[in-house]
Amino acid sequence: MARILSVSERIRLFKEINRVHKEMYGWKMVYEPAYGIVKYIDIDRDLVLHYSKEWAPMNESDVGQYYFQDYKGKDIPSLWGIFGWQAYYFSHLNPYKFYEFGKKLPEEDFVSDSLGKKIRPNINHPVDCRQSLIEVQQRKADGKIWISSNWIYHPDCYGSGEGFGTEIYRAFGEASVGDEKVTKDLWAKYEEIASVNGYEFKKALEKYFTGGKLQSKYWDWGYLLAASKEWKIKTLENLNEAKVEEDKHFRSSLEEFIGWFRSNGINLGERAEEGLRRRMREFYANYPCNIAKEWCKLLVEEDNVESSDVYLWWGGEPNSDSCYAFLTLFFEVDPDEIGNPSFDNRVSRNLRAILNIADKDTTWLSSYRKCEPNVWRAIFS
Repeated sequence: MARILSVSERIRLFKEINRVHKEMYGWKMVYEPAYGIVKYIDIDRDLVLHYSKEWAPMNESDVGQYYFQDYKGKDIPSLWGIFGWQAYYFSHLNPYKFYEFGKKLPEEDFVSDSLGKKIRPNINHPVDCRQSLIEVQQRKADGKIWISSNWIYHPDCYGSGEGFGTEIYRAFGEASVGDEKVTKDLWAKYEEIASVNGYEFKKALEKYFTGGKLQSKYWDWGYLLAASKEWKIKTLENLNEAKVEEDKHFRSSLEEFIGWFRSNGINLGERAEEGLRRRMREFYANYPCNIAKEWCKLLVEEDNVESSDVYLWWGGEPNSDSCYAFLTLFFEVDPDEIGNPSFDNRVSRNLRAILNIADKDTTWLSSYRKCEPNVWRAIFS
């Protein structure tokens, strides 16, 4: 295993990334801890924004907690199988992209420059602007730093709306021919076997995270949609090659999934099983395959303007929440480059490429976010 950066070295890395970001754009990123310790961290000034809306100095002893733990003192869910640590979320706010929600902002809220009209730095009320999230992590195997977009996980874990579980419930409805009691009984049985599967998987993860081979599958939180291995994709040709192999893997996993139902006493019948196959094929085609295709197209377009070292990662890697990650955009940095001119060159081009792509994808990679004046002023400080 490669040398993993200490907490103080990671913070130095974050400050260097933020410095390059400010030189590129004229404003900084802020760090948004994952689980509610504080609202934001001003990375450069070592300040934290508490829920009282006042910035305050961050104690040196609290740095590791604020960046890498939740409010209960537990490590944030991370992909411990491949990374030594992860940090999220670095928030890139775009003052040129704003949303007025039917109420136009007054002209005094704006200034203009060569790039167009943007929200002025010293605004005194909340504004809704475009936000993209960046994550930073370090590979265990070779020690390389990964700077990435946000990750796409199994939707039933961190998503909202209809997802994987909804499609299973519909299959139970078909199996019961609309009998609500039978449908609920089937769902209760499913929850029971999924709970046992999750418990066994959690035990297997403990061994995997300490260097063992992962010898378990968790169906409820994403194995069916997970890729069979890690793919590092640069072109549509690369993606098509990967998809041929992964389509075969998916078909095999789908039959294994339905066999798992049967072996645990859930017999859906031929009609309901076929309906479940069809819906899962549609689900897989849209999530993750279509997302991967759209991201790859945007990456190719970006590289046609100016080449980058950004790649599309497609895989099936479980995190410490037992939830499978499927997709991200990333580039690598050697830790020895930190503080050198090569670091600035590598980060500036590749970070811009990821953020340019994110700006074009307002479904998965960017969205509008309400920003309070004290946060807005901090990013321009």
